[in-house]
Amino acid sequence: MSNTARIETNNCVVWTRVSTKHQEENGGSLDYQRTLCEEYAKEHGLIIKGYFGGKHESAKTPGALIKSMLKTVEKDKSIKYILISEFDRFSRNSGQAINILNDLTAIGVVVIACKTGQDTKDKNGFLMASISLSLAQWDNANRVDKFTSGRKDCLMKGIWVEPVPLGYYKEGKSKNTMCYLNEDGKLIRQAFLWKLEGYSNSDILDKLEARGLNLTKQTLHYILVNPFYAGKVRHKLTNYELIDGVHEPAITYTQFLKVQDILSGRTGRYKHRSEVPTGPLKKHVFCDKDNTPMTFYVKKKNGKEYGYYKCNKTGCSTNISSKKMHEGYTSMLEKYDLPASYSKIVEVTVKRLLKEGNKEVADAETLLRKRLTEVEKQINDTKLRYAVGKIDDDIYQVAIDELQERKDKILLELDKCENTLSNSEKEVRDIIATCCNLRTLWNDSDLETKIKVQHLVFPNGIFWNHENGCYRTPEKGMVFNIIDSVSGDYKRKTEADCSASVIECGGRDSNSHRITPTTPSK
Repeated sequence: MSNTARIETNNCVVWTRVSTKHQEENGGSLDYQRTLCEEYAKEHGLIIKGYFGGKHESAKTPGALIKSMLKTVEKDKSIKYILISEFDRFSRNSGQAINILNDLTAIGVVVIACKTGQDTKDKNGFLMASISLSLAQWDNANRVDKFTSGRKDCLMKGIWVEPVPLGYYKEGKSKNTMCYLNEDGKLIRQAFLWKLEGYSNSDILDKLEARGLNLTKQTLHYILVNPFYAGKVRHKLTNYELIDGVHEPAITYTQFLKVQDILSGRTGRYKHRSEVPTGPLKKHVFCDKDNTPMTFYVKKKNGKEYGYYKCNKTGCSTNISSKKMHEGYTSMLEKYDLPASYSKIVEVTVKRLLKEGNKEVADAETLLRKRLTEVEKQINDTKLRYAVGKIDDDIYQVAIDELQERKDKILLELDKCENTLSNSEKEVRDIIATCCNLRTLWNDSDLETKIKVQHLVFPNGIFWNHENGCYRTPEKGMVFNIIDSVSGDYKRKTEADCSASVIECGGRDSNSHRITPTTPSK
């Protein structure tokens, strides 16, 4: 966008957006956003010249609707302001939203968040907007983490959280309810028994069809190799570990293993393949040639196992040694280590914003402390009146008991408020401590911790540049966006076309690691 001088007017446009139907139905409707902006405009003497936005506009990339608005305000120099309910209505991707704010600031357009009154008139306003966006994304990521953690806890207890396989039903609508065999499930049990008796898959399909259950060859094979029917739970959230399920099994696990023997042409007891550590970068790294998440596999050579990451897109030759991929990744993490000298200012900034974000809790705490002071004064006054003989024993005891009960309730509510605020601050301290030694932490940690570190630094994953043989990343996590806002040492990378910023690999000033694609030996 050009930096042409803008006419000083009170003209503005309104931007509204909902990214999901759920959001629209839960207090974030377009009508609500529009009304909020119109009321703000009326109150502050602003003239609305147009409306932009719509339902389900992309939250991650600038769609046609927002591009239309940006083009309009760039062309019309009389438009001075853009009214928006909250800054994250531009995008839930903080990096994307900050880029848009940068573009608008460059052409002299002020963005006003009507719900809070924040604006981008000056550097301080822009800083607060940038940090608010980063915190919003962080909060969203935390909600996802909590949801995922709940699902994982259920799976570790053997509770299936996904849609039930063929042959099962759940009682009730809760994802955590038990799974039971239905009539199809009883036929599937018989299919396993027929397989143990030596029937071919084709014969089994015919027998099932005669009893009213029509399956394809692929579906039958999937059923016969699925340990769920043997009372086991296996899921990516638990690294595909076999866990004893709480659901009703169709067959015993011993029977299941014998079926695997038959399917694989082996004799004797089925032997499990030795566990292979899951590649931590699996589905975290995307091949930028076709935006496909890279998978991890192991190949044996001279009695040793070697890991590789590859793109599974047909026709794509991206195939990288895990050793080199990990070396390159740790080099990137080192680049994003938070200098210890910055940790305090970042912590103070985030804590201040958290306090502002928890204003309701803070206000409640202030009111409770005021009530506590009043109750304590009443207790002291009652004790004084009793001491000088102005009230008798019975009245005194009733009054003291009632006042003490009120005090205890206030203290309990105060404790809840303090825990809410202190837990938020502890979370910030933990994150900042993590950021001070990313490379070492990732190298020395187990798989689960590695994945958490990855999500912290690159919440939306990273891309592998197929052509140049190097990593690139579309955005950083919250802490690093804040560092960008408060420090000149981390340069904000903005591209006019909103494309991802490329981390140069192997350059003189780069800590990232150039990697040459390799193909495993056959």
